[in-house]
Amino acid sequence: SGRRGDQPRADGMVASLQPGDAPEVRDLLLAHFRDPTLEVEGKLGRRSKDRFTAGVSAEQFAALEVGLLQGGVPCLGLLDGTPEVEVTIDRFHTWAPAENDRRLQASGSGRARGPERLPTVRSSFACDASGRPLGPEPFEVLNKTRLSDCHIGRQVACASLPQHCVVDLRVSFSQEIVLPQAGLAPGLGNLVHERLKRRRTFEALLWRVMLTRVTIGRRETFEVEVELKMEAVRARMELAVEPPDEALAITRELVAALREMARLAAEIPMCRKRKRVEEVEAVERELKTAMEEPEVSAELRRRVAVEGREALHIAKRYLCDLVRLRLASVSESALHRSAGRQVAKALQRHLRAKFHDANDAETSVEKATAARAEPDSLAPGVIRQAVPLQ
Repeated sequence: SGRRGDQPRADGMVASLQPGDAPEVRDLLLAHFRDPTLEVEGKLGRRSKDRFTAGVSAEQFAALEVGLLQGGVPCLGLLDGTPEVEVTIDRFHTWAPAENDRRLQASGSGRARGPERLPTVRSSFACDASGRPLGPEPFEVLNKTRLSDCHIGRQVACASLPQHCVVDLRVSFSQEIVLPQAGLAPGLGNLVHERLKRRRTFEALLWRVMLTRVTIGRRETFEVEVELKMEAVRARMELAVEPPDEALAITRELVAALREMARLAAEIPMCRKRKRVEEVEAVERELKTAMEEPEVSAELRRRVAVEGREALHIAKRYLCDLVRLRLASVSESALHRSAGRQVAKALQRHLRAKFHDANDAETSVEKATAARAEPDSLAPGVIRQAVPLQ
C-alpha cells in the first residue's frame, strides 16, 4: 500500500498519512472492527504479479524461530514464556448450508474461487507429536470467508537485496464463523484436502505471532503470520476519542511488526540448492502463464513451424526475452532450460499435427482412387434397377 493522500474524517478534520502507511488496512479495520467474527492477519511470503504465495524458506523460518525464542525481536513486545509446539490436522470439506442458515449463505463462496463453488468447512483435530488425532471429534469447526487482501509495499531498503531474499507482506481480513457440530454432518460434502500443522504461537498484548510448518501430502511450507487480537483492538477502538486515528495507530503497529519480521527473514541467506529450486519454479511459473496467453502460444507455433535448428534457436530466444521482461531477476541457466523444454513440447505438438494431416490427406487420396476404379458405383440409398433380357 503506497501513500494515498490525507483522508477526511467524519468530524471534518484530516487524519494525516505518512510514507509507508497502509491506508487500505486502516480503512478496512475502521469499517469492520465491530464484527465479532473478524480475523485480521498479516503473512510473509512472495508476490509475483497478482499472486501471493505465503511462506518463507526453511532457513528463514528456522532463524526467525530461534530469534523469537531467544527474545531477539524486542519491537514485537512478546510476553514471557516459551510456547510449546501444537500439532493439529485440518480437514476441509465442501459445505452446503441449510436454507434457513442466512449467515452462512451470505458468505456464500467461502474461500472458493468463483461464486458457483460451495463454501468450505474446516474441522481441526488436536494431535500427538507424531500427527495422530487424539480423538474422533474436532475441537473446532468453522467456515472462513475472505473479505479482502491488502498487499503492503516493500521498504526502500529491500531494493538493495537479492531478489530471492526479498519478503513480501499481505494483510488479510476474513470472517470466521464457528459452527456447532450438532447437525453438521448432513451438510458436509467431499473432502477437499487435509493438512498437518506444527505451530508455535508467541503472545503479545495486541497480537500473536505464529510460526507454522504446514504439510500437505509430500509438500511442506513454512508460514509466518502476525494475527491481531481483536478483543484488544476493539477495546482500544471503543475508548478512542478519534477512531480513525486509533485505527491508523493500530495499523502502523501491525505493519511495523510485519516489516521487522520481513527484514529479519530477508537477512537470512538461502542454501544454494533451495535457491536454484526457487529460481527454476519462478521461471517455469512465468513461462506457464505466458503460454496460456493466445498471442504468445500462436507466435511460438509460428516459429517452430519453420524447419531447421536455427528456427528452434530463435523460438527459444523469443521465450527467454519474454520472461526477462516480466521478471526483475532471473537465473539464465534455469531460463534457458525451461524455455528449451517449452520449445521442444511445441515442436512435438507441431510434428504430431503434421503427421495426422499427412495421414488424413493419404486417406482422402485412397478413397478418391477407389471411387474412380468403380465408375458404376452408386451413391448410398440409390436402388439399382434390374434390366430385363431381350
